[in-house]
Amino acid sequence: MSIECLEAALPGLMAQRFAVPQRINWQMVFDGLGTGLPDDYITLAESYPRLEIGQFLRVLSPAPGREAGFVERRGVDLAGAEDMAQKDMLGGYPAFPEPGGLLRWGGSMDGDGFHWRTAGQPNDWTVVVAGRNDDWYHHEGSLSSYLAWLCSGTAEPHGLPPDFPGPEPVVSVG
Repeated sequence: MSIECLEAALPGLMAQRFAVPQRINWQMVFDGLGTGLPDDYITLAESYPRLEIGQFLRVLSPAPGREAGFVERRGVDLAGAEDMAQKDMLGGYPAFPEPGGLLRWGGSMDGDGFHWRTAGQPNDWTVVVAGRNDDWYHHEGSLSSYLAWLCSGTAEPHGLPPDFPGPEPVVSVG
């Protein structure tokens, strides 16, 4: 699914879109992570500054000239995920780079984690939400389909605050 579904679910999002897509050095990111990333995420990162939805959920993305720092921070995330997996604190999922392992793409102000389940090719990856209260939810869809579903007002928040994202989620960029 493409980011158009997310733009439809968040009417204020289009006003934040860059007139010209950002030029991110994706090869540096892919080499540093050891994998490609889903097309919808790449389009989202190139089309928008880093997004925050409802002053709660932040989508992590590289910025031009800051790709190395982005990769470095993902390395710290991966080390923490590996430690959690070894302690059986990762909801039964392995940590990336294991097949089907979790790779973080976002976080919340309350400490919830938003991950890809890296099974198959990047465009086949699904979303796993790790609630701060050990609530786990697996969404059988892409990052953009999950965010669109969550922001549509029809989704069960699955361990997230019951009032998130609200009837008219505010989108901010940073």
